[in-house]
Amino acid sequence: MLATELVGDVARAIAGPGMQVMPVKGALLQHWLYEDPAERPMTDVDLLVRPDDFGSVVESLEAAGYRRTRHRSVGGIVMETPFGLALDLHSQLFDCARYRMPTADLFARSSEDHVLYSASVQIPSPLDVYAHLIGKFGSDHLDGEATARLDEIARMETRLDASPDAVARHLVLCGMRRASRYVLPLVHRAVGSGFALRVYDSLPFDPMGRGVAATANLLLAGAAPGALGGALVAHMLNDSLPRGVHSGARALLQRARR
Repeated sequence: MLATELVGDVARAIAGPGMQVMPVKGALLQHWLYEDPAERPMTDVDLLVRPDDFGSVVESLEAAGYRRTRHRSVGGIVMETPFGLALDLHSQLFDCARYRMPTADLFARSSEDHVLYSASVQIPSPLDVYAHLIGKFGSDHLDGEATARLDEIARMETRLDASPDAVARHLVLCGMRRASRYVLPLVHRAVGSGFALRVYDSLPFDPMGRGVAATANLLLAGAAPGALGGALVAHMLNDSLPRGVHSGARALLQRARR
């Protein structure tokens, strides 16, 4: 209830010409995938806004009583809220060097909703949500033991009105052909998802990608959360090895700065 109220409060606080907010991750999935939203635990609420609007959104929220914290997130900041839940405000879902999910494309494929949060919000395309879950699993360098995350990917299948071929094409469009080769078999093994296996079989021929996924399976199994080695392996799951080197170098630089 608090998460839903928080999303609606943000949407109303930033209301203005062209200003839009998009719920992502738990704030949306608790409504989409669970009969009882309380089944989906959350410690914060993730919202996406356009990069050009980010500064204005932060100013509007600060005027409404929200306060910035010293914590940072990908393409954004973390704010204290009047609801007791932190707000993780993003201008992008992934670093620009990892995958291909630019914020402008996400908003272009979204649809407006006035009911779910009692305010005007942009709801992402289910295909983008599915891709985001797969990409996030890879970028968090998780393994087959993360069964709750794998189950959530499988649950998203009920929201997809698309064939396995169409889903595979969208994953490739989002730069996740190799992350998908790693994650989808784990979804199949964890929950017996035949759909995940059919999407996997629809991915384009990529011998290098098969090798990268096999290497990730070997090196990420049992890797400690936050381990540098696991993070570097996860960057191999980017769309190509050059992009993986680029995203890995950027991540190392950001870690050094912190």
